[in-house]
Amino acid sequence: MSTSNKKSSPHRKSSPRKKSSPRKKSRPARSAASAPPPAKSYASYFEHTALFEFSKVINSSLDPQFVYSHILLTIMGKILSSKGMVALAGSGKEVKVEAAKGFSQSLIGKGVVVEATPSNLFDISVVDADRYPWVEFFQQAGVAILLPMVMADRLIGFLGFGERFSPQPLEDQQRTYLQSLANISATAIEKSRTLEETKQVNRKLDRKIQEMNTLFELGKEFGSLLDPEKLVRLLVFSLLGQVGVNRYLIALRGGSDMRVVASKLDGPVPQGELLMSLANLKGPTRVSEYIIKDSIDPRNRLNAAGLHVIVPMQLQGENRGLILLGEKLSKEPFTDLDLEFFSSLANLAIISLENARLFKEAIEKQKLEDELLIAREIQKGLLPSVLPDIPGIDIAATNISSRQVGGDYYDVIPIEGERFIIAIGDVSGKGPPAALLMANLQATIRALVPLNIGLSELTGKVNSLLCPNTGGSKFVTFFWGIYDPKDRSLSFVNAGHNYPLLVRPRGKVDRLDVGGMILGIMEPPAPYEQGIVTLTTGDMLVLFTDGVTEAMDKNAVEYGEGRLESLVSAHLASNAEEMVDLIHEDILLHSKGTSQSDDITMMILKAV
Repeated sequence: MSTSNKKSSPHRKSSPRKKSSPRKKSRPARSAASAPPPAKSYASYFEHTALFEFSKVINSSLDPQFVYSHILLTIMGKILSSKGMVALAGSGKEVKVEAAKGFSQSLIGKGVVVEATPSNLFDISVVDADRYPWVEFFQQAGVAILLPMVMADRLIGFLGFGERFSPQPLEDQQRTYLQSLANISATAIEKSRTLEETKQVNRKLDRKIQEMNTLFELGKEFGSLLDPEKLVRLLVFSLLGQVGVNRYLIALRGGSDMRVVASKLDGPVPQGELLMSLANLKGPTRVSEYIIKDSIDPRNRLNAAGLHVIVPMQLQGENRGLILLGEKLSKEPFTDLDLEFFSSLANLAIISLENARLFKEAIEKQKLEDELLIAREIQKGLLPSVLPDIPGIDIAATNISSRQVGGDYYDVIPIEGERFIIAIGDVSGKGPPAALLMANLQATIRALVPLNIGLSELTGKVNSLLCPNTGGSKFVTFFWGIYDPKDRSLSFVNAGHNYPLLVRPRGKVDRLDVGGMILGIMEPPAPYEQGIVTLTTGDMLVLFTDGVTEAMDKNAVEYGEGRLESLVSAHLASNAEEMVDLIHEDILLHSKGTSQSDDITMMILKAV
């Protein structure tokens, strides 16, 4: 080495700096690689190397428990302590113990709210308890040294350690080193937690995708079924297969009650009032979290039945059913994700059940409409398709039902002596019940007319036969007469019907009101009276039901007898068919913008 130092370059010999430095000449030069570093520099080098190795190890693992363990063991070895803990901050201000060595394991999961904290390592025994009241939690746990873990001015948590074996206090250099370890730990822990949270999010996302696929497949299955019983069975199989529950109850709402359609329970099945008390739930609820809102507390009975979750089956914001579930076969608790899946499955099922119900109703409605069409054709057959020719009389009639079938009736029946019975009636009510009673009336009249008895007595017999068939809740207004072409006389009885109008060419209007009470209610206290009128050329007799005069406009104003009388009087020159059309057109004009509320039946007789 001395030989190499003597061989100096010419530039170095001519340097003024070398000539003026006697120290350089008196001491032989040494190689930088062979010169030992100062003690302080060597210690710093060692610390930096240790920090690098520490960082490399804890950042090489994604397992939070490994990271926690390595941090604690490393620092416990540095400060000579047998106890260490990791306490991490959550989304709020609470700090919870996540790992512990030497400390009681009961501390794990416990925490304290930290409002403010020093930024550097500190000795718990000298911390200002008034300023930092939360340190009491760590003091009671046996922590002596606390290292805050801070990253980007945000508290990640604390590293806490018990008493040191060494009585010597920590030097500033040691404190700095430990704080460096804490900061490296904060970065590693935050990375580990972030990755763990990402894994959890991915797991949740994977589960959501799986659930969506399951719901999609179930949706196709549910959509292909229109039988409510099969839909309920599919729902049960879905709960057993997808969730794996040991007990269940499914109830569907029908009016003001909940009807149990499927169940598997060990004890009595909850019914009626208990289930209805759950109908106001807005979402899936654990029985343990059920909030009592009325006098009924269902929790004890549900727990006794082994049911732990309540899932409402909602349709357009209304609860149409309930699914109650027992615990999982795996004994695992129900998570929020489980409840979300239950809610989606329940809503999917109730939509399919509602579609099945509507489809069934549509089929039943179509059957009813088909039957009503048949009934309408039958009823039309009961009314005369062609009116007979009456000498000296021009006659026309019409019947317009407000529904498929109605309760209005009219007839013209030839009888012996070349006479004719002219009848019109109106059964109370509408639809099939009225149509049936009208058919009964028509059959009764057809059966009694051949008896050839007086009209008054005949009316009494019709009433006697109808009374047992009405049950006191139905009745018939009825007008009929016998027209004799020989003398142009009309004998008649009015049983509570709208008075027919006999409008004469000179402006006189007679109302045919002689008769008695309506038919089908009770036996009259007195026999029906009989009236008689004579028709002369130009007279027009208008028979009608209350659907004509009671037709309303959009302001609920009735057509009225006055308007009918004025119309007929103004068109006496018209024939019977024309008069029927005129009246009908005038009714439509009056009631424009409203629906027909009652059957419209008219019969016009004009003496010619």
